[in-house]
Amino acid sequence: MELSASQRTNVKALIEGMTPEEKVGQMILSDPRHLETPDDISRFNLGGIFVNGGGAPQPNTIESWTLLSEKMQYYANQSSMAIPLLLGTDAVHGHNNLYGSVLFPHNIGLGSANNPQLVEEIARITSLELAVTGFNWNFAPCVAVFDNPRWGRTYESFSSETEIVTQLSAAAVRGVQTNFGSGKARILACAKHFIGDGGTNGGVDRGNTEMGLAELKALFLPPYESAIAAGVGSIMLSYNQWNGTPCHANRTLISDLLKYELGFKGFVVSDWDAIDDLAPKNRYINALSISVNAGLDMIMTSRKYKECHAGLLELLSEGDIPLSRINDAVERILTAKASLGLLETQGPELPSATQIDRMKSRQIARRAVVESLVLLKNDAILPLKSHVKHIHVCGEFADDIGLQCGGWSISWQGDKGRITEGTTILEGISNQAPPDINIGYSKEADIPDGTDLIIVVVGEYPYAEFHGDSKDLTLPLDQQAFLTALDHIHIPVLLILITGRPLLITSYLDRFEATLVAWLPGTEGDGIAEALFNKDLPKGSLPMHWPNKL
Repeated sequence: MELSASQRTNVKALIEGMTPEEKVGQMILSDPRHLETPDDISRFNLGGIFVNGGGAPQPNTIESWTLLSEKMQYYANQSSMAIPLLLGTDAVHGHNNLYGSVLFPHNIGLGSANNPQLVEEIARITSLELAVTGFNWNFAPCVAVFDNPRWGRTYESFSSETEIVTQLSAAAVRGVQTNFGSGKARILACAKHFIGDGGTNGGVDRGNTEMGLAELKALFLPPYESAIAAGVGSIMLSYNQWNGTPCHANRTLISDLLKYELGFKGFVVSDWDAIDDLAPKNRYINALSISVNAGLDMIMTSRKYKECHAGLLELLSEGDIPLSRINDAVERILTAKASLGLLETQGPELPSATQIDRMKSRQIARRAVVESLVLLKNDAILPLKSHVKHIHVCGEFADDIGLQCGGWSISWQGDKGRITEGTTILEGISNQAPPDINIGYSKEADIPDGTDLIIVVVGEYPYAEFHGDSKDLTLPLDQQAFLTALDHIHIPVLLILITGRPLLITSYLDRFEATLVAWLPGTEGDGIAEALFNKDLPKGSLPMHWPNKL
């Protein structure tokens, strides 16, 4: 995101006129729910505010989100420098914290589709919805290359293939940072998590990635190179370690590799409360010193904004962090704000909610679902034959919006039930089935007489991050028991799998006639119905190797 000569001059002038208190304030990103008072935004000259998974304002409406952004910016305008805030959130498959927003397939599904134009369009739609609510920073895309599906964040990655992730990451950045027109609000992208988060030992989230620098660069760096080439404005550090050293404390990675070798001109932000994890007991200030000196520019802290502000000031006054490092961090942050038009006398114009075309968004989401589907096995079940007149759909995953959306959907971990608006897989099948086909449903494996085809939908229950780490890669026990109940029913079975990663399902491939992987399709379950009743077979490709044993 390039600046004009006048914008660069303005950024330099702002920095020259700032006090140390104002400078370190710009380096702090905090959660509005944990501010002692909104006045603290102006009192501490905070640089940004974030809403994390499950942190949506209540009631969870566009109006509430807009009021929150306006309120936060109002207090920023009361500060001594009146510098607007970066307002960030994790909108990783649509504006997924906002009720009623269309939720697209998670990245693993988009990796199966492997359509850069589609990824860019989805990111653009998401940015429009963010801009409407006054938010200007998306903590996306995740550009991880996953090595082990035991990792609880596997579905946030496009693929285990570096080349696929590299191509789709650039497309996502271009979509997020769409220019909505002269004077219109823009969104800042954030490539994450730097670096090696998908390659930890055993697939343990926040674990240790053990390999030499050359291998690290070959496997995990190309997506960041493509994101930087696409103009990404920010990069988030990873919780994991590299050869035992936390990425948040690694000068070789942040300053030498990212900023110097790759020439990244944007700013580097920490992950949520990562400084707390880095700090030994009662030594938060030491962790700040290590990380900022390593090259961190902005600290994401849910509660410790006061301690962070005081600690940075102390470190600066005692020379533990040089002024040049503080100035560099602030310049990078203000440059990003300038690129969004936030430093102009007349701030950016927010698009109207009327510009959100929900019908078009749903159509694109359905297309993404169709393109993401992978057919693992098909013994002449698909395309559906004309003689199939009585289809029985079964399984709780067939009729549950929350289960098909997965984690990072309204809440951090996701949930069961009608968590937001959308169409379940069952509703899609019922709506799109030809009129001469009878559709039945049961939550359990209760199959009525006369059934020609059973469509059974099973999957993993929602999870996010380390909560989803898995040692055995098997379906939940209740889902296994559910499938076992179908063993002695002599009717063709189409198994639809809702999952954030490849699972060990070899026995089911042997037992059932067809298996379709739907990944985590989001709110538009009728995209699956479109594929079932289409004369063409699903064309999605596996974005990784599918294991057949532990």
